[in-house]
Amino acid sequence: MEIKQIRDLTVISIDENRYLGIACDSCGGIGCKEHDVVKASPQLTAYQTGKVVLAELMSMGFTPMIMADGLAVEMNDTGKQLIEGFQEVLSKLSTKVHLTGSTEENIKTVQTSMGVTCIGICDKNKLKYKKTAENDVCMLLGLPLVGNDVVNNPEKILDVDDFETLYLCDFIKEIVPVGSRGTAAELEELCEYNQLNFKFKNNISVNLKNSGGPSCCCLITLEDNNIRMVSGLVNKPVEIIGTFY
Repeated sequence: MEIKQIRDLTVISIDENRYLGIACDSCGGIGCKEHDVVKASPQLTAYQTGKVVLAELMSMGFTPMIMADGLAVEMNDTGKQLIEGFQEVLSKLSTKVHLTGSTEENIKTVQTSMGVTCIGICDKNKLKYKKTAENDVCMLLGLPLVGNDVVNNPEKILDVDDFETLYLCDFIKEIVPVGSRGTAAELEELCEYNQLNFKFKNNISVNLKNSGGPSCCCLITLEDNNIRMVSGLVNKPVEIIGTFY
């Protein structure tokens, strides 16, 4: 059994035709507890954290199957509210994903904290990795936001159903969710593993060093003749970043 790390996923070859993918994320200090730094509802916190692992899987071509949450909070009532958030984000998908998890019942907690893992499956010929070529265009969908900006600007960030829409588009070659490293770092890695260089478009409006928070935006690569098709896919900010060469 071959196990390898591809971007943020652990990818396991389970037979001649299929991969198993595992995505993980964590979140701490965001919620309604006494020592939470960013105040937000537990439902929203869980929704956005669950979105991250689902986005990471779908962006590589995987169909999510199981989500497991490790909640470092009590079941009553913070845990129940977090579970509501996970159930809501999963309800946005067209595929059924099983939810399981655990809570902390032995120690009183004063800050919201959790880890989330999601497992999916992908046909090997549908893996969205190392597909970008010379003259392809790179676009940024959504805006890189974090913390309170995520809470206050839902219309500017990608939702989980946006990622599902992108993952189902055959003309999109690669999808890269932007995380805490920022857009520039994700783009640099994308160029490196595709063995390409990149020419930035003039007057880019987005700060490419800003954290993408909970997958609030993503990079996509595609042929330039498909650019016009992107604007109708997601009702979020869209910007051309540049071209690969």
